[in-house]
Amino acid sequence: MVTATLLAPLVALAAAPAGAKPVSIQFRFTPYLPAARDAESVTTVPGVVELELNGVPMTEGPLEQKSALVMDRDDIGIEVFPALWLPASQLQPLLRRGDNLLRIRFTPKDGRVTYRSQFRWKLIDDEITTSTTAEGSEVTTNHSARGGEDREVRGPVSVQHAFQAPFASVEPWHDAPAVNTLEPADRAAILALISQRASLFAPDFEAAYRFIASQPTDRGGTINVPEVRRLRCLEAGYGTGIRVAAPAEAEIRLITTASPVVVARGTGEFLFSFPDQEGWAERFEALPNDIGFCFMVTFNSLFPNQFLLVKGKDGQWQILP
Repeated sequence: MVTATLLAPLVALAAAPAGAKPVSIQFRFTPYLPAARDAESVTTVPGVVELELNGVPMTEGPLEQKSALVMDRDDIGIEVFPALWLPASQLQPLLRRGDNLLRIRFTPKDGRVTYRSQFRWKLIDDEITTSTTAEGSEVTTNHSARGGEDREVRGPVSVQHAFQAPFASVEPWHDAPAVNTLEPADRAAILALISQRASLFAPDFEAAYRFIASQPTDRGGTINVPEVRRLRCLEAGYGTGIRVAAPAEAEIRLITTASPVVVARGTGEFLFSFPDQEGWAERFEALPNDIGFCFMVTFNSLFPNQFLLVKGKDGQWQILP
C-alpha cells in the first residue's frame, strides 16, 4: 500500500481578493495508464475506490476502465478528466468547520499493472479573481488555491489530504461524545430505524414520498418529488415484484469509528434484504426508460448500501441524511 499525505498545496494561485470567502472545495481522483505528455486522452484503470472522511468510511464503489480527456497541463503534470469527482456538498454531514482529513483508497482490478495515481483539489471562493500570466494573458477564476499530486504506483494506493472547511454546516451532533461501545439498547434502536426505513417501500408510498421531500437539498443531487409522483415510478417498481425487507440482526455489521458516527453495513453486498420474486428482472427491464431510471434513483436514495448513524444528546439515534 502506497500512502501520501498532502498537508499543503503543491500548486497555489494568487491570494484571493480582500473580502473573498471560501464557499466550497472540490476533490478529483483518477488512476490512469501512463501516457505521453502531449497525449490528448488517457485510459483509466479499473478497480474499487473507498472514501473515508474524518475516520468514517463514507462509501466504496467500482471505477470502470474508460478513456479520459486531458483537460490541462500544469507544474504537476497533465490533469485528466476525473474518474471520481467529489464536491464538498457530498461530504456533508461529516464535514467539519475545523480540521478535516479525507482519505481515498484505490485497489486496482489487476494488482500487477503500473499506473499513475492523480489527486487534485481546488478551493472555491465566492468572488472572481482576474490575474495576468507571465505571457500577458488574463486568467479569470474563482479558485483561490489548488494542489495535488501525480505519481507512478503499482498495486493499492492511498491518498490523504488534510484541509479546513470554514463553509461547512455545523450539525447538532458534532460536539457529541464518541461512541466506542454499543449497548443492547443501542443495537435495538438502530435495528428499529433500519426496519422503519424498509417499511417505506409499501403501497401507497405516501410515507416514502414525504421522507424524500424532507431530505436536505444541499448534498449534491436532489430528487424531484413531484416528478416522481407523476411518473409513479415507485409504484411501477413495486408492480414488477421488487420487495424490501429489514435485515436480521445477524446480517448487519455495526462499525464504530472513534467518533459520534456509527456505520451500519450488511454482512453481504447489501444492507437491506430483497426477497426474490420470480421474473421481476424481466418485468423491470420492460418498463419505459424514464420510469426505470426514476425508480433506480429514488430507490437507491431510500435504501443505500450503508447508513451513518449518530446518537443525539437526548439519547435518541438517528440516520444521517
